[in-house]
Amino acid sequence: MAVTKHPRDPPPLDELAAIIERSLLCNFSTASVSVVQCPDLRHAPFNLAGSGLSGNTRIADIGGQQHLFPQPVLDAKYSMLSLAKDMEMSSAKGFILGAGAAPFQDIGQNAELAPNLSWEAKNNTSDLTDTNSLNVESGTRVIKISQDNSPKCEQLPSTNCALMINLFGSNGETGAVLKISARTRTGEENFTNCIRNGLRDAYGDSRPISLGGAFLLKSGSAKFHIMPDFPAEDQLPFRDRQQLEKEWLTYHVFDAPVD
Repeated sequence: MAVTKHPRDPPPLDELAAIIERSLLCNFSTASVSVVQCPDLRHAPFNLAGSGLSGNTRIADIGGQQHLFPQPVLDAKYSMLSLAKDMEMSSAKGFILGAGAAPFQDIGQNAELAPNLSWEAKNNTSDLTDTNSLNVESGTRVIKISQDNSPKCEQLPSTNCALMINLFGSNGETGAVLKISARTRTGEENFTNCIRNGLRDAYGDSRPISLGGAFLLKSGSAKFHIMPDFPAEDQLPFRDRQQLEKEWLTYHVFDAPVD
């Protein structure tokens, strides 16, 4: 797999906090963004595989929509630990989280994936491509559409993925992070788009800003899309993007709490 590197020049956290808060207040009745010491994310309500988001941070964008549209590319299968090696992460210790497509090759169908994976080396010769040399902790979840068309969330039995995935990687250390809170949406933009648009307006397309972390929905409800299994062969390729987004993708409203 070809790998390209794009160095980032992240602004100070307090500068980001002011920009994000201003953008959220255009779309929510109340919002606040502050720089705080990261809590231990291994505990409730986050329940992540790593304790923090700091140390040797990096992001990766693997695959993409071209592996789904106009027709699924079934050769696009990956190991998340091998991807971590491509990200030049240390085999001694690391933590990745993100969003992507589940490994259909392991679970028997296409689905959504919520990566949540950490590791520590067993010895000095450990390698990220050799799981026997690592102590791996995985809280990765698959969100799929069952045969009765209902959504189901379950733990992933492997460390693989497919088609596409976005990953945030770090050593999993505690450190300074952004604490972002928003209540009562008043406009059309969703939470993540407000953050994305605010950063783009501030820094432009020539200086992309990458963020990684976790969000909690404490009250209310939110609408999510969930990819179902692939269409039958005689229904492929997809006719157009509208068919994929309006007819194939499924949409569901979930009540809080969602983490």
